[in-house]
Amino acid sequence: MALAATGLALAVTMPTTAATLSVGAAGRAAAEDAVITADPGVPMAFDRPQVSSRPDADGKLHQTLAVSAAEVTAAAAKGVLSAPLDTLQQTSGFGSRINPLTGEMGEVHTGQDYGVACGSAVHGAAGGTVTFAGWHPYGGGNRIVIDHGNGLSTTYNHLSQIGVTVGQTLERGARISLSGTTGSSTGCHLHFEVVVNGTLVDPLGWL
Repeated sequence: MALAATGLALAVTMPTTAATLSVGAAGRAAAEDAVITADPGVPMAFDRPQVSSRPDADGKLHQTLAVSAAEVTAAAAKGVLSAPLDTLQQTSGFGSRINPLTGEMGEVHTGQDYGVACGSAVHGAAGGTVTFAGWHPYGGGNRIVIDHGNGLSTTYNHLSQIGVTVGQTLERGARISLSGTTGSSTGCHLHFEVVVNGTLVDPLGWL
């Protein structure tokens, strides 16, 4: 700042940041000129989150059974129950057939029969509560009934061994018994039934 008074010139010097600013600009220029390189032969890897999913089969069943089982459409019912055996080999279907014990025609077969060696593992087709585990007086032999809620039940018949008790809560796929040929049976197999609000239906519509 220059001040003129009585013919004298007085010079006053003020602090400045010019030097600092020039250093900063130089630093930025150096950073901009810097080149980062990498050997193209060096492998590069990036961490990735482990993401996995598993279908919730019982969740799908519960969603399907949000209404009464009797109101479930055929398309919605298909596939909501799991196979009761590790391998399904159908030997006799649901509906009218010739009675294999008496030879009489017109018998109504109330489930699906699957041939399997005696002593094979039998699994619950879905989560639920055991409502019956004992001897079936009408030909089913050793029998288990599981209630899956909202009017849907499954039954497992001709068992050689019963591995659950009434009132027991089961998860889908739990081993509940061993296959056999007890009751009215011509050989080792599993007679599997699906019951909707007290009415026996074809299990194939739910498997």
